[in-house]
Amino acid sequence: MDTMVTDIKISQELVPYICTIKEGETVSDKTNLSLVLGLFASKTLTLEKAAELAGKSVWDFIEILKEYHMN
Repeated sequence: MDTMVTDIKISQELVPYICTIKEGETVSDKTNLSLVLGLFASKTLTLEKAAELAGKSVWDFIEILKEYHMN
């Protein structure tokens, strides 16, 4: 997956919540997953595209959805 460095301002108050996401090692990884989950939940992304953008197989992404009760 190609990445682009961009500057996004995130409220400092959100960081502890973002850090509760188990997947990903950095705040950036966790934020990306959070965005993908939100876009999938809003039906903006298909399951396949969401998994691709999260850098996961479809099956691994389904497991993440189950973990967050989004199945």
